[in-house]
Amino acid sequence: MPHILVEYTDTLTSVDMPQLLVDLHNDLAEKDTINIQAIKTRAVPVQYSIVGDASQADNFIHITLKLLPGRDDDLKKQMAQGLHDAARKTHVRDQNISLSVEVAELHAESYVK
Repeated sequence: MPHILVEYTDTLTSVDMPQLLVDLHNDLAEKDTINIQAIKTRAVPVQYSIVGDASQADNFIHITLKLLPGRDDDLKKQMAQGLHDAARKTHVRDQNISLSVEVAELHAESYVK
């Protein structure tokens, strides 16, 4: 725990997804309160999607960071911005890809591992 989940357009071939996962994983590992041994990072291709008014290519990457409760909003913002920057810097730079990141808190009482 934590989990990094990357959803992306399955036709997106311009992004090296395995390397993106490594970069996201390593970026999060550098943040306060994070143990690299606990991070679980994965990507899920999305077959059907619409972005905006569908007038352009519907390419997107959405990164969800799932955490157990307890971290303050500033740290969660730093984590989200770090993941966004890591993706933007080398993977979606100068491309028409909608990139977004969110942090979601898991329900600690029902999370089982």
